[in-house]
Amino acid sequence: MNRLFFYLLLGVMGLAFFLFVPITLQTDVHYDMNRRKFAFVVYIYKRIKIIGGYIATYAGGFALHVSPKKVILVPYANVNSERKKFSFMKTFRLITLRLTAETGAEYLFPVATVNTALRAYFLAKGGDINRVENNLWLTDGDVLRLSVHSVVFFNLYMLTVNFLKFLKEKIKILWQRKKKSTT
Repeated sequence: MNRLFFYLLLGVMGLAFFLFVPITLQTDVHYDMNRRKFAFVVYIYKRIKIIGGYIATYAGGFALHVSPKKVILVPYANVNSERKKFSFMKTFRLITLRLTAETGAEYLFPVATVNTALRAYFLAKGGDINRVENNLWLTDGDVLRLSVHSVVFFNLYMLTVNFLKFLKEKIKILWQRKKKSTT
């Protein structure tokens, strides 16, 4: 009987560990307007690469180049339907944000506005002022280069709660449709 309680306690502690241990994701994004490149990489715990590559456009949509031999094609027609699926973005908590923009005089005002808006958003979400960094470099010519480094965290408990809320809303909508159609 004592072994049963030991294994049960061990299982509950293991489940609690996996539900509440924080998972950190580090992302680096770089955009160069002149070379039409948008490169990205996502790491888990700053060491394990999840996905990385660059995004290019083609005649019918976007091409995500995730390896030298693998490309994921996303047609423009599917972009809106992909956006409406369950979003994990509400689950992530932003820890660190660093934005570096190198621009010419043409794009100075919009880039400065975006820099200010991102800083205000980060601080409004409860971020630490010491963990946000905005750099704006003014160069000569028609140049726009953006680099973003961010660190976010989540845990499986937060993910499960948001997924259950999403399911509840979907069931509620389906139930209301069915109720309308029967009356």
